[in-house]
Amino acid sequence: MRIAIDLDKTLVDCCDSLIYTIANKYFGDKDSNKKLKYHVLPKNVNTKNSFISKILRPFLKMGRHTSYSLIDNAASVVNSWYNAGVKIYILSSRPNILVLNNAITNFLRGSNLHYDNLIVGCNNKSKFCQIHKIELLVDNSLTKCINAKRSGFDSICLKNFTASEYNSVKIASNWNDINAYVKTLLKKEKNRQMLEQEKFKYFS
Repeated sequence: MRIAIDLDKTLVDCCDSLIYTIANKYFGDKDSNKKLKYHVLPKNVNTKNSFISKILRPFLKMGRHTSYSLIDNAASVVNSWYNAGVKIYILSSRPNILVLNNAITNFLRGSNLHYDNLIVGCNNKSKFCQIHKIELLVDNSLTKCINAKRSGFDSICLKNFTASEYNSVKIASNWNDINAYVKTLLKKEKNRQMLEQEKFKYFS
């Protein structure tokens, strides 16, 4: 199974700032019809910031790895998926800027969070997930989750809603709820594989 997880305010918290609001508005995933763009970050972070980055970092909260924290229970849940063989994509529309990239990769490395790929600058998450055969998108944006469902794959939205579902999108208020939903998907997948094996034995 392949799961894509949004970064800011879904997996990690740090960005209650004007810079985040501006970056999210002008660089965020608008699910446009434009050519898909994204950047895969290496796990071995480039710690050499440019001169401009060094100047900006004291004033840019998103550029300091010490400003980040994981959302409650996110690490234990994601690591359990990873250990179960799930392929984990951390998928963000935040701009591909060196000082931000260094901050988040440093933080994730220090938090002992296990994942396969970290993607930033993604201008269309639905299209990315389709191309990379992602089966589930976990995001705090209801719009992106609805777009995911319309694009033919599953999604679950991390929102503090009283409703458990909206426009056919599953709503979760915390990571334990997300984990419970994913466990049902993994169980269905396991049962499907067992059925396929039985069919193979029967017809072979």
